Amino acid sequence: MTPGRRRAEGRRTPPLSCCLPAPVPPQLQSGKCCGACHFWTLRIFTRRTNRARVIRKSLLPKDHLDLLFRRMAPLAAQLLFLQVVLGTALVDNIKTQLAIKNFRTLHVDYPKVTYAKGFQGYCNGLMSYVRGRQESWYCPKTHYVLHAPWTTIWNFCKYSESFCENYNEYCTLTQDSVPLTICSLYYRQPPTSCRYNSTLTNQRLYLLCSEKYDGEPIDIIGLY
Repeated sequence: MTPGRRRAEGRRTPPLSCCLPAPVPPQLQSGKCCGACHFWTLRIFTRRTNRARVIRKSLLPKDHLDLLFRRMAPLAAQLLFLQVVLGTALVDNIKTQLAIKNFRTLHVDYPKVTYAKGFQGYCNGLMSYVRGRQESWYCPKTHYVLHAPWTTIWNFCKYSESFCENYNEYCTLTQDSVPLTICSLYYRQPPTSCRYNSTLTNQRLYLLCSEKYDGEPIDIIGLY
């Protein structure tokens, strides 16, 4: 390679995709950026041997950060926009779906299950299951469980005529009575115990619904 050609190659400017901060040192003018800018491949000619040797130079941490921020800025802006616009709605939807699932799992028992005699009553067996599902040692004071098909209970939330501000949810009073069991915590027991009384009844319900129209039940807030 002639000296003139070496000088011409030495004057090349690095490609736009390269990520070393300007100004680029003269001895690196013949380099090119490789991969995702993790290193530079350099062709440096030595005067003694008149041969080119190739070396790799790792980018400094600051250079990595500069590149990272430049490439991620548009993506970060898009993610931030989606989080602001869709974040709240997405979180609310996840919470609603979880509430519907918990209602169907913890408040509907149809057909009614018969627990072993060792539980000493229906509610003691049921509440053992409820506490296990909730992964909690806490003993709820009152728990309602409905003994009706899910489609029957679901129909009560087809139209919610009012909005319960205390719960920030749509709510309704069922037009028909529903068979249910009221599990009440038995107070005359040591603190280490968690026993319940069972009361089987038919009553109308105050339900929280996921939507005003075509919603699904998410909680029982009282009896009528």
